[in-house]
Amino acid sequence: MSASQNRTHLLVADQNMIDAVRRHQAELASLTVGSQKVTPADIVKVFQDRLTVAQAQVSAEAARIAAVKANRDMRARTATFVSSFKRIIQGMFSQSPDTLAEFGLKALKAGKKTVAVKATAVAKNKATRTARNTMGSKQKKKVKGAAPSANTGPTPSPSPSTTAAPVPATAPTTPHA
Repeated sequence: MSASQNRTHLLVADQNMIDAVRRHQAELASLTVGSQKVTPADIVKVFQDRLTVAQAQVSAEAARIAAVKANRDMRARTATFVSSFKRIIQGMFSQSPDTLAEFGLKALKAGKKTVAVKATAVAKNKATRTARNTMGSKQKKKVKGAAPSANTGPTPSPSPSTTAAPVPATAPTTPHA
């Protein structure tokens, strides 16, 4: 059972006691509870006080939940503004740690990349250059075009009748018995 179900159950139980005491006042005219003599009015007052305090707790809890939600909503709505403002202050007073401390801030630190992050970046860069066939300035210098031959006319292609097809060499086979 959850806390709210327990609380509800207790509230109902206390209210049932009040109702039953009022219905049976004649039989409960004078009782000794513990070491005290009590009347039905005293009994009802004890249970009514318990109900009043429990209902105050329920109201306070509902108010607390509403306040927490309002706080979270406000922080969510203003998060980008606050973040931007902090960055501006850190930029303005980056050379003055005392002033930053007054704002409750510290100077920005340069991010340090891990070896794994650097290795991944190198691998991605290499893959991208390969995929795009891009070259650096030194690689471009190594690329040389073929010089045109002295004969600038079209070269005749060999005719099929003059070209002998290569004959594949076959190994002699011996019959198996």
